[in-house]
Amino acid sequence: MIRVLIADDSAVVRRVLQTTLEGSSEFSLAGAARDGKEALELARKTRPDLVILDVDMPHFSGLEVLAELKKENPDLPVIIFSSLVQRGSEVTLDAISMGAGDYFCKPVTGNAEETVAILKKALLPRIKACVQINLSTSGITTLPLSARMKTAATKLKSHPELLVIGCSAGGPDALRVLLNSLPVPFPLPGLIVQHMPPGFTANLAEFLALQTRHAVVEAKDGMELAAGKFLLAPGDFHMKLLKIGCKHQVQIHQGPEENFCRPSVDTTLRSAIKHFRSKVLAVILTGMGQDGLAGCRELFQIGGTILVQDKASSVVWGMPGAVYLEGLAAEAVSIQTLGAAITSQLKTPPANR
Repeated sequence: MIRVLIADDSAVVRRVLQTTLEGSSEFSLAGAARDGKEALELARKTRPDLVILDVDMPHFSGLEVLAELKKENPDLPVIIFSSLVQRGSEVTLDAISMGAGDYFCKPVTGNAEETVAILKKALLPRIKACVQINLSTSGITTLPLSARMKTAATKLKSHPELLVIGCSAGGPDALRVLLNSLPVPFPLPGLIVQHMPPGFTANLAEFLALQTRHAVVEAKDGMELAAGKFLLAPGDFHMKLLKIGCKHQVQIHQGPEENFCRPSVDTTLRSAIKHFRSKVLAVILTGMGQDGLAGCRELFQIGGTILVQDKASSVVWGMPGAVYLEGLAAEAVSIQTLGAAITSQLKTPPANR
């Protein structure tokens, strides 16, 4: 059973969530906290599989609790559950940037039974997905000998012509730091896949463009690849490549989820490999689960280059850890020095910022 800790200052909300969880054979209540301080105490005492966290609480806010939870246990999945979370809202973007696995807006029904029905249908599957994503790489702490041999043998076989970046929990801030360390203009086209709900990626692209001086835009169907331009996959849409004449453009679609994700890093990586072969440079940043692993396996087999963010600088070392621990990455480096590692792989030296 999935043990869930609830943190909300409303007794009504706690009761509705408890009824929802206990109405399913797959979930159980690990505890119910009335404020941020009690949430931290119960998390340490009960060690839940997942936390449902309100934002506006006494003593410590939900974001303060989230920061502390992630500091103590980076792998603990957290779902933000608040009336403050809306599509594109600043508090939700902050929570996702800090490592929240998902968010859910409190239903407004005026009827407890109707609210429970909504939560059973929409919230419980998301709890299950968050836990499954997190468990996909849990328990791996050492690099096997076969992986060490692969890593030692990794060599740059061709100069990259396309940069593909994949990330999830903690990704927005990691992207900001990474892009700020890359030369402007960047000599390659870039594709970014950040696991994010619909409604947020346009704001994230705008934020990254303002913060980094790179051309970052939310991808739209038919946009062409261009050196120095980073296309960000829109929330709830996969992003792949098509070749029209001698030019490449992106196709946005809502195919089935992959690795519980849409957009999926693997979907974009496979398409990039189809068109650019070993000339893809893949970079896997912080995130839960192992989305991107299958694509990196394929890229490694044909001699492409893979870099990952290291464990110390990752909010969650699931996605980059899965790639590194299989021996597919040429390097695992801190987010602060990852830009230099990328530019060292390019044909030309980085331009001055």
